[in-house]
Amino acid sequence: MLMYPFEAESVAYTVCQHYGLDTSDYSFGYVAGWSSGRELSELKSSLETIRSAAAEIINSIDENLAELQKAQDKEQTAGQEQPTREGQEAAPEKPDPEAAAPGKSGAQEKAGAAPKEAFTPETIYRVRRNPYSDSRENSYLLQAYVTQENGRAKMGDVLYTGTPEKCRELMGQLKSGELTEGDVKQLYAKAQETAQTAGQDKDTFSIYQIKGGDETRDFRFEPYDRLQAAGNVVDRANYELVYSAPLAPETSLEDIYTCFNIDHPKDFKGHSLSVSDVVVLHQDGQDAAHFVDSVGFREVPEFLQEQKQLTPDDLETGETVKTPRGTFHVTAMSREQIEAAGYGFHHQSDDGKYLIMGNGTRAFAVAAEQAQRDNPLKTAEQTTEQNGNMIDGIINNTPTVDELEAKVKAGEQISLVDLANAVKADKERGKGAKPEKKPSIRAQLRADKEKAQKKNAKQKSQDLERS
Repeated sequence: MLMYPFEAESVAYTVCQHYGLDTSDYSFGYVAGWSSGRELSELKSSLETIRSAAAEIINSIDENLAELQKAQDKEQTAGQEQPTREGQEAAPEKPDPEAAAPGKSGAQEKAGAAPKEAFTPETIYRVRRNPYSDSRENSYLLQAYVTQENGRAKMGDVLYTGTPEKCRELMGQLKSGELTEGDVKQLYAKAQETAQTAGQDKDTFSIYQIKGGDETRDFRFEPYDRLQAAGNVVDRANYELVYSAPLAPETSLEDIYTCFNIDHPKDFKGHSLSVSDVVVLHQDGQDAAHFVDSVGFREVPEFLQEQKQLTPDDLETGETVKTPRGTFHVTAMSREQIEAAGYGFHHQSDDGKYLIMGNGTRAFAVAAEQAQRDNPLKTAEQTTEQNGNMIDGIINNTPTVDELEAKVKAGEQISLVDLANAVKADKERGKGAKPEKKPSIRAQLRADKEKAQKKNAKQKSQDLERS
C-alpha cells in the first residue's frame, strides 16, 4: 500500500498506542509538520488510509500473538507431564501385522491409512491494554481468541475490563477450568452494577424553592398551618430544585439552615433558606422531605408523593352557565389550572363573567376574573420586615440583642443565626433613629448672652427689692 510518510508515521503511532507504547514525543511533531497546510478532503482520505492500515496490522499482530500464546501453553502443559522413571524400559511397540504381511503393495498401504483428524478450534486468552481506558480501574482487557485451521487465531469476546491484576487472576482461573467465560462475564456485569449503585446511593441533600409567578404566590413564604387551613398541600409541582450536594456525615437540618443563611456556597443561586422551602435528605437509599416552617422543620411525605392531576370535574361548583352555544357546568378551577389540564379557550359568556374552556370533547365554564386570595399581612411584611427570612405573618418579630442576652442570663439557649439576625436588626433600627443636631457655636454664644442678660436683670430686680 502506497502511503505518504506522515500516514505511515500515523499508522505506527496508532499501532504502538494500541499496545501501550508511547511514541507521542516524536510522532506528534512529525505528523503535525507533514499535515499542516493540507486540504480537509486530503486529510480525510489520509485518515481512512491510516485507519484501515492500522486495523490490518493490529489484527495480524493479535493473531500471531495468539499463536505464540497457544504454543507457550502447550509447552507449559508438556513440561508438567511426569517424566518416565529412570531405568524403566519403554513399552515395546506392538508389531503391525498389516505392515508385516507380505504381498501388499504401497498403494494398498496408502489406501488403508487412517483418515486425517478433523480440526478442533481452541480458545486461548490474553490480557492486553485497553485503548479506551480513562482510569486504572478499566486499564486492561481480558480477551478470548479462537484458533483457526490456518494456524492463526480470530479475535473473540472481551470478557472483562479492569485492573491488570484482576484480569490476570481471571485468566488463570479460566485456564484452570475454575471459571467459564460466562462466569467471567457475569462477574464483570456485577462489578459494573455495584459501581453504579454505589455512585447512586451516596447521601445527598437537595433544596427546593417555590417557583416564581402569580400561580404560586399563595404558597410562597406561607407556614405549614396556613397552607393546611387554606386547603393546600406541599406539592412538588410548585417547586423547583435550586441546589443539591453531597451530605456530610453528622450534618443536621439546622446545620443546613445556618449554612444557607449565613455562609452561602458560591454555586448556590437561590434565596436564603426561608419558610415554605423544602429540604430533601437522601440517606441510606431513602428520601425524606422537610418543610422549613416558621419554627423549625416539619416532615412532609406528601412532597415526595406524585400528586393527582386536578380535573374540572373535581372542582365543579354545581352551577351552570347558559350561552347561545349551550349550557356548561362551572368549575372552581382558575384559567391557568384548566389550561394545564388540557383545556383551551372556546368562547365567553354574554355577560363577560365566564370563560368557556374546552378540550375538543368536553367544555366547562370558569370565572373570567377570580379574586386572588392573599395574606393581608404579606405586603406590609415584605416591605417592612427587618429579617427577610422571617416572612411568617408577624411583622418585625426579630428579637433584639438585649432580649437575647436576657434569655441567656435566664438559662435559655440561643442559636448563632438568631444572634446574627438580632445584630442586623438592631443596626437597621439604629438607621431609622435621627441623631440630635448640635447647635452651632454662634447659636451657643447667643444663648449664653441671653442667659447672662436674664441673670443680670434678675439680680437688679432683687437689689431694688432689698433697697
